[in-house]
Amino acid sequence: MSNLRTPLAFKINKITDHTPEIRELDLQLLNKPEFNFKAGQFVMLHVPVDGAKPALRAYSIASTDEQKNGFKLIFKFVETGIASCFIWALKGDETLTMTGPFGKVFFQEPPTEQIIFLNTGSGISQHFCFLESKMKTYPHLKYKLFFGVRKERDIYYEAELKFLQKDLPNFEYHYVLSRGSDEWDGKKGYVQDFIKDTDYKNIPTTFYLCGNGAMIKDVKHQLLEVDGLDKTRVWSEAFD
Repeated sequence: MSNLRTPLAFKINKITDHTPEIRELDLQLLNKPEFNFKAGQFVMLHVPVDGAKPALRAYSIASTDEQKNGFKLIFKFVETGIASCFIWALKGDETLTMTGPFGKVFFQEPPTEQIIFLNTGSGISQHFCFLESKMKTYPHLKYKLFFGVRKERDIYYEAELKFLQKDLPNFEYHYVLSRGSDEWDGKKGYVQDFIKDTDYKNIPTTFYLCGNGAMIKDVKHQLLEVDGLDKTRVWSEAFD
């Protein structure tokens, strides 16, 4: 068995419910000195199933790759999801089993002048990992992040994004609400509606997409097929 397939034990340090549908776990590695991964990678959670092999579910790591003894994961509740039922039943004193890291969607280096992140749901996990992992090396790049949620009550991670801005002078983020109320004075619609505002045709730009598969399909169509961008400038991970 390869190292990546060897089950590892992680203790839950903290459970944070950002919204009723978004839960974050802060996990600490047990019985091993280090867990090394590259920003953008994911782990496979082994979800217990009565009388059967565990069900495997993939989750992108949501914290810096400088940390070697654990990481954070973000989960979006799916009503019929076996993993959601398991995660939302946790109390905080459990040990979880995982394998990994996996994945080859990495931050491209040397980077382009501008970096655009488009995410929906729990897709912020991969992009926050990129930002937190690379902010010391590339503090002066133009970073723009568009975070798609449905309503005001679904907004989360704003404190974390504001914290990044302290060390990233050219980082801006926008929540894009698909069902925002009349009182919402921010951006409305879908994240793909706002790529036209990023001047990517005139500034060397790399796009990172994470979240809804339909969003990723729409953005790729615009950037690759309509605008003719090189495929090495568009990187994606679907979370459906």
